[in-house]
Amino acid sequence: MCSSVPLVILCNCVLLFWQVSSSLATNCSTSGAPQEQPVPGDGIELVLAKLDHLQNKLETLLNLTGQNLTILQEQSRKILAHQAAFNSHEQMRKESLQLSPEQEPSTIGQLLNATSNSQGPWTPCKEAPANSSGVYSIKMGEEEGAFDAFCEQSSFGGGWLVIQYRFDGSLDFYRNWTEYRNGFGDIKGEFWFGLEKIHQLTSRQQNELMVEMKDFDGAYSYAHYKHFEIGSETEHYPLKELGAYDGNAGDALDYNRGMKFSTMDKEHSETNCAAEKEAGWWHNYCTDANLNGRYLNKEGVKKSISWNESAFNYHGLAYTRMMIREVEK
Repeated sequence: MCSSVPLVILCNCVLLFWQVSSSLATNCSTSGAPQEQPVPGDGIELVLAKLDHLQNKLETLLNLTGQNLTILQEQSRKILAHQAAFNSHEQMRKESLQLSPEQEPSTIGQLLNATSNSQGPWTPCKEAPANSSGVYSIKMGEEEGAFDAFCEQSSFGGGWLVIQYRFDGSLDFYRNWTEYRNGFGDIKGEFWFGLEKIHQLTSRQQNELMVEMKDFDGAYSYAHYKHFEIGSETEHYPLKELGAYDGNAGDALDYNRGMKFSTMDKEHSETNCAAEKEAGWWHNYCTDANLNGRYLNKEGVKKSISWNESAFNYHGLAYTRMMIREVEK
């Protein structure tokens, strides 16, 4: 397209020169002057002036073409850079996603459509098929019976067993001691896995803990602890071990280290926190983390689902997921 422009201009130049020359020749012939007489100086200067004008136009067009090409190249570079950044973000989203399950680290509500897998039983989720998240039959030992659990195989390297999941507020988490001990909810929806099973899993083998969360504006964050263990029922299921923290959500669980579990009918905190927060949890005075609180899209409500480095900054959460995974020795 650009290469045809100079050709057109050149043709116009030749045509103009021919027209001027013909006109001069005709004038000379009419006046009876010899045909060999040179073209008058004014005519030559006119032709040269026209040629100079056309040359200037040609140079201007070429400059504009070069500038447009430079702009096009710069825009292409920006598009490629944005595409590379998007691909990088998408990879990070898949790894930290899924909320970083996004969900978005598994997507919110994804467990609702999960199908049960007949293979197994597996010990533990790390042994389940690495390419497929879903409900699997898990067995803790040779003599114990198997139980269903959701294994997350797509986020943070896979091998995670989900122990708590909330995404739409359809399930009331203000429950009594027996329900928190045994577990409640639907493994394919919102649920609490059960303190006794969590105790059995974390006391037999060292486990790490991953906590994922997302607020109602869609902001995702996570907290990872390298060691997680809770005690037995006779000890009131205390948060016995909590390893080093990393992540971007803040270390809100450290305040609950060593605390016994409290429910609406069995209070082990100092200030009746289970009733104040309307949630079963490892309450201290009371807690900076309240993942079993009320599902509320509100600011400053102490009983809402929250994860706060500061106990004075309550921000309701729309999504939470707690997962544990065995640590290789």
